[in-house]
Amino acid sequence: MSVKIGIVGAGGMAKYHVPGFRSGGAEVVALADPSASAREKTAGLHGVPLTYASLDEMLTRHPELDAVSIITPNKFHAPLAIQA
Repeated sequence: MSVKIGIVGAGGMAKYHVPGFRSGGAEVVALADPSASAREKTAGLHGVPLTYASLDEMLTRHPELDAVSIITPNKFHAPLAIQA
Protein backbone atom coordinates (compact mmCIF):
# COMPACT_ATOMS: atom_id res chain seq x y z
CA MET A 1 0.00 0.00 0.00
CA SER A 2 1.55 3.28 -1.09
CA VAL A 3 1.55 6.54 0.81
CA LYS A 4 -1.08 8.94 -0.59
CA ILE A 5 0.14 12.53 -0.98
CA GLY A 6 -1.74 15.76 -1.57
CA ILE A 7 0.13 18.79 -2.86
CA VAL A 8 -0.78 22.43 -2.21
CA GLY A 9 0.54 24.72 -4.93
CA ALA A 10 0.48 24.21 -8.69
CA GLY A 11 3.48 26.35 -9.59
CA GLY A 12 6.89 25.51 -10.94
CA MET A 13 8.07 23.48 -7.96
CA ALA A 14 5.56 20.73 -8.76
CA LYS A 15 7.85 19.54 -11.55
CA TYR A 16 10.34 18.53 -8.85
CA HIS A 17 8.04 17.43 -6.04
CA VAL A 18 5.67 15.14 -7.96
CA PRO A 19 8.46 13.03 -9.52
CA GLY A 20 10.35 13.07 -6.22
CA PHE A 21 7.43 11.64 -4.27
CA ARG A 22 6.78 9.06 -6.96
CA SER A 23 10.42 7.97 -7.06
CA GLY A 24 10.10 7.27 -3.34
CA GLY A 25 7.08 5.05 -3.95
CA ALA A 26 4.37 7.53 -2.94
CA GLU A 27 1.20 8.14 -4.92
CA VAL A 28 0.39 11.81 -5.62
CA VAL A 29 -3.40 11.74 -5.70
CA ALA A 30 -4.54 15.34 -5.16
CA LEU A 31 -3.52 18.90 -5.97
CA ALA A 32 -4.91 22.11 -4.48
CA ASP A 33 -4.46 25.63 -5.85
CA PRO A 34 -6.85 28.60 -6.02
CA SER A 35 -6.01 29.13 -9.70
CA ALA A 36 -8.16 26.80 -11.78
CA SER A 37 -5.94 27.14 -14.84
CA ALA A 38 -2.73 26.45 -12.87
CA ARG A 39 -4.10 23.41 -11.06
CA GLU A 40 -5.61 21.88 -14.21
CA LYS A 41 -2.41 22.46 -16.20
CA THR A 42 -0.18 21.00 -13.49
CA ALA A 43 -2.52 18.07 -12.83
CA GLY A 44 -2.59 17.29 -16.54
CA LEU A 45 1.18 17.50 -16.94
CA HIS A 46 1.83 15.23 -13.98
CA GLY A 47 -1.19 12.92 -14.07
CA VAL A 48 -2.62 14.00 -10.71
CA PRO A 49 -6.22 12.72 -10.74
CA LEU A 50 -7.94 15.00 -8.21
CA THR A 51 -7.84 18.80 -8.01
CA TYR A 52 -9.24 21.25 -5.48
CA ALA A 53 -9.51 25.01 -5.13
CA SER A 54 -8.18 25.01 -1.55
CA LEU A 55 -6.40 22.96 1.06
CA ASP A 56 -9.57 22.86 3.16
CA GLU A 57 -11.55 21.46 0.24
CA MET A 58 -8.86 18.87 -0.48
CA LEU A 59 -8.75 17.71 3.16
CA THR A 60 -12.54 17.60 3.44
CA ARG A 61 -13.11 15.68 0.23
CA HIS A 62 -10.04 13.44 0.43
CA PRO A 63 -9.52 12.68 4.14
CA GLU A 64 -7.53 9.50 3.53
CA LEU A 65 -4.41 11.43 2.49
CA ASP A 66 -1.38 10.30 4.44
CA ALA A 67 0.53 13.57 3.99
CA VAL A 68 0.26 17.02 2.45
CA SER A 69 3.18 18.87 0.90
CA ILE A 70 2.94 22.66 0.83
CA ILE A 71 4.90 23.95 -2.17
CA THR A 72 3.46 27.43 -2.41
CA PRO A 73 5.65 30.54 -2.15
CA ASN A 74 7.19 30.73 1.34
CA LYS A 75 5.01 33.61 2.52
CA PHE A 76 1.94 31.34 2.27
CA HIS A 77 3.34 28.35 4.20
CA ALA A 78 2.39 29.38 7.74
CA PRO A 79 -1.27 30.25 7.01
CA LEU A 80 -1.69 26.89 5.26
CA ALA A 81 0.23 24.79 7.80
CA ILE A 82 -1.21 26.36 10.94
CA GLN A 83 -4.96 25.94 10.87
CA ALA A 84 -7.34 26.52 13.78
